[in-house]
Amino acid sequence: MSDEEINDKLAGLKTEPGKKLTKRELKKLAKKAEYEKEILAMGGTVDGMNASEMQGDDDAEKGIGAGAHLGGQFTVSQVSQSHTQKQQTENSMDIKALKKSGKSAKQAEEELKRNMQNKQNKQTKGKKGSSSMGDEGEAPPPEMLQRIKEYQVKFSFPDTDKLAPPILGLHNVTFAYGKNVLFKDLDFGVDMDSRIAIVGPNGVGKSTLLKLLVGKIEPTEGELTKHRQLKIGWFDQHANEALNGEQTPIEYLGTKFNIDYQLARKHLGTVGLAGHAHTVKIKDLSGGQKSRVALAELALGEPDMLILDEPTNNLDIESIDALATAIENFGGGVVMVTHDERLVRATECTLWIVENQNIAEIDGDFDTYKKEVLDALGETLSR
Repeated sequence: MSDEEINDKLAGLKTEPGKKLTKRELKKLAKKAEYEKEILAMGGTVDGMNASEMQGDDDAEKGIGAGAHLGGQFTVSQVSQSHTQKQQTENSMDIKALKKSGKSAKQAEEELKRNMQNKQNKQTKGKKGSSSMGDEGEAPPPEMLQRIKEYQVKFSFPDTDKLAPPILGLHNVTFAYGKNVLFKDLDFGVDMDSRIAIVGPNGVGKSTLLKLLVGKIEPTEGELTKHRQLKIGWFDQHANEALNGEQTPIEYLGTKFNIDYQLARKHLGTVGLAGHAHTVKIKDLSGGQKSRVALAELALGEPDMLILDEPTNNLDIESIDALATAIENFGGGVVMVTHDERLVRATECTLWIVENQNIAEIDGDFDTYKKEVLDALGETLSR
């Protein structure tokens, strides 16, 4: 419906004899006409008529899109709701972009709120008339400013008792896959205060070292020692595959930990798994959703020590931030292999490098390690 058609429609409105419409009434009618225009554009009906019937020709369906065949399925409230959802999605994307630029979640939310408020102030000063929310360049109403906060993932690991050392260690260990020796005369131990991130080139045995610590594989020579009360929380990049795909997340956690329906839902909610996914079979969930079920399982296991192999695979930014916070607040030991710089920095882990069939602590922080890697790469390329 064009502006001329809207004016014609307003001009044709019947009023009581001798009574004129006020400016406010005219404005409300104009706004209603704009809403009707949007509904028609989406394939809905107004007063039982669609766009084609209103315009009296067959050209109205052209350019309307797939919605033209949906009949009167759209209402004014649904149009308004779709604009709100669109704005909220854009807000979430803006926040994620700001966080990727290095800002914290709180800083990103505050900056977006300022930008939206400034935009609204400019619109208020420069434009007195109102139109439907969601038009190009239109600022959202004040209540939208309260909805910009993205979903949050918050979970934590239970408190753990401090166990007396020695806790966990590999002593004089040699390990080989056939003739390929990965470790020789290895000595490596961790305790309840350890915060260790293991780095090194691909293929040197980082994941193998973690499996030796957990006891998933046995050394060719040497031994593994472990405190008899130690409970290890193991999480690797293949954790999703260990889940029972035929069960729902609620059934899986309920069966494994003997907890009721509501408690299972609570734990799934804390790791950011959407409510509708709680009752979907695990095999039908996305990789990210499965990882969240695995994280809930990890926390419910009440570990004394976390051993993590590429834990951020399949996790989104919010989940990675939540995992980093949970690790930071965890009272037990942590050993992890990760390529995620954000996680290493957030957890302030000591860096250990696997090389020359052994492992050694790096003298410096992550920036020192990055410089060493880049220098070594430069030397290799210059040869």
